[in-house]
Amino acid sequence: MPNLLAGAASVEITPPAGVMMDGYGARTQPSEGVHDELTARVAVFEQGAESAAIVSVDALAMHPWITAEVRRRAAELGIQPDGVLVAATHNHATPVGLRAGMFTRLNAPLAEELVTRISGAIAQAWSARRPATLGVASATVSTISLNRRDPAWPIDPELRVVLVDSEEGPIATLVNFACHATILDATNLQLSGEFPGAAARLLQRETGAPCVYLNGACGDINPAWIRQDFESVERAGKIVGGQALRLVAEMRALGPGQRSHNVRWDEFPAVAPLGRAVAPSLRAARREVELPVREFEADEAYAARIDEAKAADAAAAPESAERRAAAALISRYEAERWSAVWARRAPTPTTSELQAIRLGDGLAVVALPGEFFAETGAALREAAGIADLIVAGYANDYLGYVVPEHAYAEGGYEAGLTFYGAGADAIIREAGAALLREVCDG
Repeated sequence: MPNLLAGAASVEITPPAGVMMDGYGARTQPSEGVHDELTARVAVFEQGAESAAIVSVDALAMHPWITAEVRRRAAELGIQPDGVLVAATHNHATPVGLRAGMFTRLNAPLAEELVTRISGAIAQAWSARRPATLGVASATVSTISLNRRDPAWPIDPELRVVLVDSEEGPIATLVNFACHATILDATNLQLSGEFPGAAARLLQRETGAPCVYLNGACGDINPAWIRQDFESVERAGKIVGGQALRLVAEMRALGPGQRSHNVRWDEFPAVAPLGRAVAPSLRAARREVELPVREFEADEAYAARIDEAKAADAAAAPESAERRAAAALISRYEAERWSAVWARRAPTPTTSELQAIRLGDGLAVVALPGEFFAETGAALREAAGIADLIVAGYANDYLGYVVPEHAYAEGGYEAGLTFYGAGADAIIREAGAALLREVCDG
């Protein structure tokens, strides 16, 4: 097997203050300033005839035109389009106009500038590639996130870190953690990398290498905060970034090994480091999937459903099961009513793509084009049977929410806002697992 070559780069992508911001419908004012820079971070890989580029962007989500253009320009360098992944951190303190979706339009000048800067970073990383090794480790971070549909329901507390290392020092880190980047709320008018940006800055400052931050299947996971301010952003960034930094330090011993001095016997026994070394084995593939489109009701039907749920809410005792069930239906039908209006204005996309990149033995990345629940990420990991699977949400395209079948009856915002019908999530699970098996077993 040929040696693995890798390179990395980061580039600032902050637009001028005054642009409108994405993520909150209640935020109608333009941005007033820049709290901290927005960044795109890139890691590239080459092994024999195989190549890949993994890009993380401080943005809410990605438009497929951006992905296609980045792939086209990367191909001019010799990077295979199947291996180019462009993911957003799902940051709600970033500009509007960079994603697909029914509620927004592509800002062509802003998107073109973003493509140019990402492509420049890929070229820089490609020219800097050198022999590399891979290590992977994980740790539990369970204190700064919560299932936003029910506190008793699952989150994904695993922080997964890939160290792309070399004899001269770290080349890049890939960090994977599943949590909405929504510590800042709709009242914030400052552009910011949010807590994923704070974590990535910490890692890059301490390791000297770009940190490619990949958000996971977090459609139902929200962050925990003390206050919704920049102090809480930095706190969460330090928790995630600090734990990731610890894993990087642990993995630096994977190549040379580590020992301690047994002074009684005057021997130097080995001490096993955390994580594992990965034998590089690069391969990538993409697959188009077709999803069922949801059928919406008439506006009058939604008005009646909302009135009925509000009456049940008013009659129920505080914090009772009846009040919570009514509240879940109110949020579902209000969101569904809004979605129905937009669905009548333009056709809902019926196809998108899934992508899988094998980095090495038992180490792969699967790219999902939207917002999926934590249980979907867990189901993909179980079905694929891969030791270390990085689930990258908000990647290459943006379909919005794609929810499990049971979520429709449970209600809630996500079940109301989805444009896709029951069965869509199952299609993603099955196709994603099959694609992973294809790249990892071949």
